[in-house]
Amino acid sequence: MRRVQPLTALIAAFAALILFSAGECAAQTTYSRSTAPAQAVGSASVVLKPEQLDFNFGGGKASLRPQGGWTVEASVSHRGLLCGEYSVGVRFGIGRPGCTNVVWLTNVDYVTNQRQCNNARLDHSGGDVQPRLADSFAEISCAERVIRCTGVCK
Repeated sequence: MRRVQPLTALIAAFAALILFSAGECAAQTTYSRSTAPAQAVGSASVVLKPEQLDFNFGGGKASLRPQGGWTVEASVSHRGLLCGEYSVGVRFGIGRPGCTNVVWLTNVDYVTNQRQCNNARLDHSGGDVQPRLADSFAEISCAERVIRCTGVCK
């Protein structure tokens, strides 16, 4: 009977672990999407001309101003030890109550990018100005927040 040397067994186990986890390490991109209806914010004339539209995603929010300036915030959790690159973006549209049958006015504009590892939870926030939204501000009724992960995403 042949006896396996401890170092040889350790090398074989390490090689098997690398091969097994190679499939998990392959870069993938996933998207987590959530929509929220607009809530007008402003002065007493808020019904006629709101100063801002707010969108609450539960775990994040966005706001849109009449000139097309917007912000988005989200708390993003990463599961696992291996890392992923997370980005948070938003787009705005016109739809029925409850964000059904939405016609999106913009593409998703990603404004954050953070590497997350080891079960980290990080806050993402950013914003942009899209002047073309100013013309449709009074009609905008919905926003979609998108969290994109590239890498090991769970």
